[in-house]
This record gives sequence, structure tokens and C-alpha cells, in this order.
Amino acid sequence: MKAVYVHVPFCRDICAYCDFTRCRYHAGLADQWLIAVKRELQEKLAQVSVETVYIGGGTPSALNSRQLEQLLKLLAPYTTQVQEYTVEANVESLDEDKMKLLKRYGVNRISLGVQTLQPVLLSIIGRRHTREEVVERIRQLHQYGIHNISIDLIYGLPQQTMEMWQDDLQDIVQHFQISHISLYALTIEEHSQFGRDGVENIDADVETDMYLYAVSYLKKHGFIQYEISNFAKPNAASLHNQMYWNYEDFCGIGCGASGKSGHIRYDNTRNLHTYLQKGSCPDIIELSRQDEMFEMLMMALRMKKGMSLSLFRERFAADFETIYSAPLQKNIANGMLQVKDDHVRTTEEGMLLLHDVLVDFLSEETL
Repeated sequence: MKAVYVHVPFCRDICAYCDFTRCRYHAGLADQWLIAVKRELQEKLAQVSVETVYIGGGTPSALNSRQLEQLLKLLAPYTTQVQEYTVEANVESLDEDKMKLLKRYGVNRISLGVQTLQPVLLSIIGRRHTREEVVERIRQLHQYGIHNISIDLIYGLPQQTMEMWQDDLQDIVQHFQISHISLYALTIEEHSQFGRDGVENIDADVETDMYLYAVSYLKKHGFIQYEISNFAKPNAASLHNQMYWNYEDFCGIGCGASGKSGHIRYDNTRNLHTYLQKGSCPDIIELSRQDEMFEMLMMALRMKKGMSLSLFRERFAADFETIYSAPLQKNIANGMLQVKDDHVRTTEEGMLLLHDVLVDFLSEETL
């Protein structure tokens, strides 16, 4: 097992767009949750050292300093060989004491939930930080020796204009000392605040234009697009997320976490009280050979480099170009895919229409 994901379900505030497994922070519940995490780690990992750790949520920085240190201590036996150790954080709950703790326990990458710099949009989505606070957190992180900093941005927000989006990107590229940007189109989930309020997506063409502008602008300013939604300075692409896209096994810890091991995928219970009382209680999905072939392709085509044909052959003792000949040739002819340097990858147009490309492969019968 090379990768571990830990899901922290607590948030100080609930964002209007969020439908992840989360609840308002409560110190007593967080203490109980840490006990359950310790138990699950012992059950699943034993003394394995892993290459990447990603603590996400929820909001890991919502934990108080004592609880954050306890979580980092629980993970310490498994991180002796860690190459990339990421923690998600919100600007408003990441203070200097927590930064010192993160550095002390080997965390070397921070993912900051910025989303937007526009005050009106921050109010709409329920975020409390300001642009100036974002800049200050980034400065402090560098001061404490954590230099690999990623920020999340959302496009397609209610009332967000193209001008707002352009202003944010230009400001960030010109003034923020970061090495990675993740972009997310707003998805309105049924059980989010936006979903309950009946908020509708902005015009699809405007959303597409926002994405295309970001791709072009970031490329011109030194950010390499290595995956549909992710852009990095040289040597700053996320190692952990590439584990997912390369279809490697990974261990999921915590309520709401998912994992993959061998020929199964599992989803831990999303109910915090169930997790505290009974443990992970996972829903287990057994994967057929056909499932795994398709999922490997689905994940790998998100990356610019695409899927390794030799790795596919090694994993399945089968030739991809033979098994998927019809959909592959169709999408090559349509200008959506190309085969080059032992990889099948999308073209620029194919990346924009990846869902349609994958439908062709999903319907293909394989042995």
C-alpha cells in the first residue's frame, strides 16, 4: 500500500456548495473520532510505511492544536518514508501553532481552500477569509518551511462573472507564491445548501469559457496542466493524486473515506456516530476484470500523459488496443484520442469531452 487518505469530517463552518461527509466541529466528538481513527489505522495498516499521505475533509485545520497533534502522532509510524505529506486547510482556521506542528511531523504540502478572492462570492458560499488573509497564510507557510502550497479555486459560482474569474487568476499568478492550483467547476449537490435553496448552475457556455481561459492563462504563466483540473509548476504535481489517476491501491481512513485494495473498492460509513461506535463499516464493491480495465482507463485519461499501454498489459495480461479496438479507432478518427509513446491520451478536444469518450468504452464488452 503506497498511499493513505485520512478523512477529517469536521468543519467550523459549512460551505454552501459542499456535500462531502462533514459536520460542525465539536471538541468532544473530535476526541472520540481520534480514538476510532487509531483503531482503524491499527486494523488496516499495521506497520507499513507509505509514500504519500493526504489528510482531507471536511477541514483538517478545524481540529484544535492538541487534536491535530494527536492525529499526526497516530500517523507518524507510517510516515517514516513518506515523500509527499499533504494536509488540507482553510485560511481562517490555519494558525501559526498548527503550522509549526505540521512542519514538525513532516507535512511538506498544504492545500488551501481559497475558492475565490471576491468578497461578494465569499459571502455567497459561506467563507469568512479575505484576500489579505490568504496572502498572509501563504507567507507564514513559507516562513515555517512548507513551500509546496496548492490552492483550490471554484468557477461557475452564482453571480460570478468572467471578469471576476480573470481578476482572481491574474491576482493569484502575479502575487501568490504557490506551486499548484486545482480548479473545480461548481457542482450543485442535492444535499448541499445550494441544492436545498434551488440554486442553478450558470450558463454552460460561460462555465466552459472560464475553464478554457484558465487553461490558457495558467499555461502562459508557468503552470503545467498535468490533469483535467490540476496545474503545477515544474516538479510540483501532486504525487498522491497521481496514485488515484494511475489506479494504484490506496487506504482510506475515517468516516466518509474510500479506498481500493486488490480487486475491491470500499466506502466507509458516512455516519459519524456509526463510525465512532462500530468502526468503518465499509460498503464493499467487488471489481470484475472488466470493471478494473475501464476504471484504469477512466482515471488515466484525466491526465495529460494518458494511460500507459505497457502498464495495462502488465496488469491484465491483455493488449488494450486489441480489446478496445472499435472504440479506440472511433475516437482516434474523431480526433478525441491519440496513441503515442506507449500511451493512449486525449487530445485537447477529447479532454473537454472526456465523458462522451468514456461512454464508448463503457459499452464495449470485454473478456
